[in-house]
Amino acid sequence: MDTAYFCDLYRYTYWANRKVWACVEQLNDEQFTQELDYSIGALRNQCIHTMGVESWWITFLATGTLQFLSFDDYPTRASVRAKWDEIERYVLGYLDSLTPDQLQREVHPDFWEDDPPIKLWQALLQVANHSTDHRAQILAGLHRLGGPTVGQDYLDYLDEQQKQLH
Repeated sequence: MDTAYFCDLYRYTYWANRKVWACVEQLNDEQFTQELDYSIGALRNQCIHTMGVESWWITFLATGTLQFLSFDDYPTRASVRAKWDEIERYVLGYLDSLTPDQLQREVHPDFWEDDPPIKLWQALLQVANHSTDHRAQILAGLHRLGGPTVGQDYLDYLDEQQKQLH
């Protein structure tokens, strides 16, 4: 198992998160907090949930402790963005420190009662896929609210990375 894969996967994840966030920032405050009848509701809640899962999983993988975020702690876009930036730095730092052997370690959050342990690398895939799922939900919500949307394709990420090298 290659740790470089996960570093790239999460760099892509945060690139895509920021592309979608740029669309969210174009909404007014009412649209940002407007209740939607899908998934977790308001785009604010979708964003907090997405960053919260990234935070608690990686904190759990790094320390063995569970620390969940509260929606009430992030009432504004500025507070969401500040926390997400902090989480992004933490996650990328953690991934840079991983070894191939650590990717094979079994993990099992305390609240999983009947679920078997999974490998650390599987948890990392789960978190990245979870973020992709919620970005798609956020994009659908943006569209419903008349806001702008963007693509989040990995090939677009690669193309942008290549252009930055030249």
